[in-house]
Amino acid sequence: MKWMDNARQRRQEAEELRDKALAAVEASTLCHESRPFMQGKVIWGAVHSSMEGAYEALLIEAYSLGYDAVLGVGFTSPAQPPGGGSGYSSVNFIAYGTGVTWTSDSSA
Repeated sequence: MKWMDNARQRRQEAEELRDKALAAVEASTLCHESRPFMQGKVIWGAVHSSMEGAYEALLIEAYSLGYDAVLGVGFTSPAQPPGGGSGYSSVNFIAYGTGVTWTSDSSA
Protein backbone atom coordinates (compact mmCIF):
# COMPACT_ATOMS: atom_id res chain seq x y z
CA MET A 1 0.00 0.00 0.00
CA LYS A 2 1.54 3.22 -1.21
CA TRP A 3 0.02 5.43 1.51
CA MET A 4 1.47 3.19 4.23
CA ASP A 5 4.92 3.45 2.64
CA ASN A 6 4.55 7.24 2.43
CA ALA A 7 3.47 7.46 6.07
CA ARG A 8 6.37 5.25 7.15
CA GLN A 9 8.79 7.41 5.13
CA ARG A 10 7.45 10.66 6.69
CA ARG A 11 7.67 9.18 10.18
CA GLN A 12 11.26 8.05 9.55
CA GLU A 13 12.22 11.49 8.20
CA ALA A 14 10.64 13.23 11.20
CA GLU A 15 12.50 10.91 13.57
CA GLU A 16 15.82 11.58 11.80
CA LEU A 17 15.21 15.35 11.97
CA ARG A 18 14.41 15.08 15.71
CA ASP A 19 17.60 13.10 16.39
CA LYS A 20 19.75 15.60 14.46
CA ALA A 21 18.14 18.60 16.18
CA LEU A 22 18.51 17.19 19.68
CA ALA A 23 22.18 16.44 19.04
CA ALA A 24 23.05 19.71 17.27
CA VAL A 25 21.14 22.53 19.01
CA GLU A 26 21.84 23.76 22.54
CA ALA A 27 19.20 25.46 24.66
CA SER A 28 19.46 27.44 27.85
CA THR A 29 17.58 29.88 30.05
CA LEU A 30 20.96 31.43 30.87
CA CYS A 31 22.95 33.98 28.90
CA HIS A 32 26.15 32.79 27.23
CA GLU A 33 28.11 36.02 27.65
CA SER A 34 31.44 34.20 27.57
CA ARG A 35 30.65 32.71 24.18
CA PRO A 36 30.08 35.19 21.35
CA PHE A 37 26.93 34.78 19.31
CA MET A 38 24.83 36.52 16.70
CA GLN A 39 21.23 36.90 17.80
CA GLY A 40 18.56 35.76 15.39
CA LYS A 41 14.90 36.01 16.19
CA VAL A 42 12.44 34.70 18.74
CA ILE A 43 11.30 31.27 17.63
CA TRP A 44 8.43 29.08 18.75
CA GLY A 45 8.08 25.32 18.77
CA ALA A 46 4.87 23.44 18.06
CA VAL A 47 2.12 22.83 20.61
CA HIS A 48 2.60 19.62 22.62
CA SER A 49 0.87 17.98 25.54
CA SER A 50 4.13 17.71 27.50
CA MET A 51 6.89 20.18 28.30
CA GLU A 52 9.46 17.70 26.99
CA GLY A 53 7.63 17.46 23.66
CA ALA A 54 7.39 21.26 23.45
CA TYR A 55 11.12 21.56 24.23
CA GLU A 56 12.03 19.04 21.53
CA ALA A 57 9.78 20.85 19.03
CA LEU A 58 11.65 24.10 19.79
CA LEU A 59 15.02 22.44 19.14
CA ILE A 60 13.72 20.95 15.90
CA GLU A 61 12.50 24.39 14.78
CA ALA A 62 15.87 25.95 15.69
CA TYR A 63 17.72 23.25 13.77
CA SER A 64 15.45 23.71 10.74
CA LEU A 65 16.16 27.45 10.78
CA GLY A 66 19.94 26.89 11.02
CA TYR A 67 20.51 28.11 14.59
CA ASP A 68 23.19 26.66 16.86
CA ALA A 69 21.38 27.39 20.12
CA VAL A 70 18.26 28.79 21.71
CA LEU A 71 18.76 31.18 24.62
CA GLY A 72 16.17 32.45 27.07
CA VAL A 73 14.03 29.33 26.75
CA GLY A 74 10.57 29.62 28.24
CA PHE A 75 7.25 27.77 28.19
CA THR A 76 3.69 28.96 27.86
CA SER A 77 0.25 27.50 27.31
CA PRO A 78 -1.96 28.91 24.58
CA ALA A 79 -5.04 30.79 25.80
CA GLN A 80 -7.15 29.19 23.08
CA PRO A 81 -6.68 25.95 21.23
CA PRO A 82 -5.13 26.07 17.77
CA GLY A 83 -7.79 26.30 15.08
CA GLY A 84 -10.28 28.11 17.31
CA GLY A 85 -11.76 25.04 19.02
CA SER A 86 -13.84 25.35 22.14
CA GLY A 87 -11.32 24.06 24.69
CA TYR A 88 -8.57 21.66 25.60
CA SER A 89 -9.06 18.28 27.13
CA SER A 90 -5.61 18.66 28.72
CA VAL A 91 -2.93 21.31 29.17
CA ASN A 92 -0.77 22.05 26.14
CA PHE A 93 2.66 23.68 26.09
CA ILE A 94 4.67 25.79 23.66
CA ALA A 95 8.39 26.45 24.11
CA TYR A 96 10.03 29.62 22.83
CA GLY A 97 13.38 31.37 22.91
CA THR A 98 15.86 33.40 20.91
CA GLY A 99 17.66 31.55 18.15
CA VAL A 100 21.38 32.31 18.01
CA THR A 101 24.38 31.36 15.90
CA TRP A 102 27.74 30.97 17.59
CA THR A 103 30.48 33.23 16.21
CA SER A 104 34.24 33.19 16.56
CA ASP A 105 34.38 36.99 16.66
CA SER A 106 34.32 38.34 20.23
CA SER A 107 32.89 41.66 18.99
CA ALA A 108 29.58 40.11 17.79
